[in-house]
Amino acid sequence: MSFFSCHKQLLLNACVVMSFLTTGCTAIEETVRGSVIIAKEKMGMQTAMAAPAPAPRAAQSTEAMLDAEIESQKFTNVWRGMDELVTDYEDVLSGEDKSFFGRRSKSLTKSALKLIASKAGMESYEKIQDYQQKIADKDKEKNDLQAGRLGYPVTSKNPFAMTREKCDKKIQELQSDIRELNLAIEQQSRLLLDDLNRHGQVMDAKHLKYLLNAAGGDDVMQMMNLAIILKQVQYAIGKQIKADPQFNGAQLQRYVGIQLVLLLAYQQAHTIGLENIKDKYLPRLAEIQKKAEANHREAQALRNNAQEGEGYLEQNLRLSENTIKIAEQYRVALQEMAKSLEASRAKVDRNVAVTRNTFKTVTTGASLLKLIQESSQSYSELISFNPPLLDTIYSDQMMEAFQQVSAQLKN
Repeated sequence: MSFFSCHKQLLLNACVVMSFLTTGCTAIEETVRGSVIIAKEKMGMQTAMAAPAPAPRAAQSTEAMLDAEIESQKFTNVWRGMDELVTDYEDVLSGEDKSFFGRRSKSLTKSALKLIASKAGMESYEKIQDYQQKIADKDKEKNDLQAGRLGYPVTSKNPFAMTREKCDKKIQELQSDIRELNLAIEQQSRLLLDDLNRHGQVMDAKHLKYLLNAAGGDDVMQMMNLAIILKQVQYAIGKQIKADPQFNGAQLQRYVGIQLVLLLAYQQAHTIGLENIKDKYLPRLAEIQKKAEANHREAQALRNNAQEGEGYLEQNLRLSENTIKIAEQYRVALQEMAKSLEASRAKVDRNVAVTRNTFKTVTTGASLLKLIQESSQSYSELISFNPPLLDTIYSDQMMEAFQQVSAQLKN
């Protein structure tokens, strides 16, 4: 590999600096334009001097997908919101935030996360969350009706009063609604999986089902959503620069600022996910496991000391054993998830540092093009871990225990 191949970015930046020193401040825009053309030629990108090579079919398909996505209203809203945040927080983005304990920097990150949550996202996942909440509400209503059924009269002269017949009918309706919602979740899960796979997220139906039901899954899905949006933003920036090199340094800094806002939100999402695992889910899981082990010991002692209720005690033992088994698998899976997030955050921290430095010292379009080329792949590799021991969870009985433990962890 030649010296230029190894150090082309350094040489390009050096050329820009020398040109700036010799031609003066008014020549900065011409220098930026020239460096973009040079960078395109050296990186094999299309220029006015060279005909573009036919893109591979897979690349064309990816580009067509991203072209459609960046034309959507959701992406327009995200871009506009990010652009406004860049204006409001330029001192924060440049690393010059002097506010008390970095309060403005924290506000920026919070605003970015809120913007993305409200104006963008994977529609299938949003629908799944909505369906899951409806199922939880209907399931609670059904359980309340079943618990109170014997308290209702068989008949009543009051047409508005609840009776056992009305109670049974309502329970059947709720069960039917829950079945329909579960079918809707299955349909949206297939669409979500297709969407994730199109964007390069390594995921199969089993892992998606795990994340949709697991504590910590929401944090991971939010990060995957952010990764997709980052990919869209990077594509939009690269497309703008490649299509028209006639832009100035201020516009270039704007592009980098938009990407930096999203990266800061992405970085914060990793921090939130790790804190939830280490400070909330793992401690709660340890308490659940302790209680299940205590219940198991108590059931064993009762069974050994008396014959009455032996059938119930055997059932209690099986339930406790399932909970203990799921809790142990959960602990291992959460620890693996934390390792994966820590490795991912290390990449994000590096990208934040590079992008912040680029924002502060933007003098060449080549630096942004190279950043986009080198960093885009890392976002499609966010979560590719394999939660261990999942096969046992997917029996109906074990999945029920898994979901019950998840509910306790989340609340």
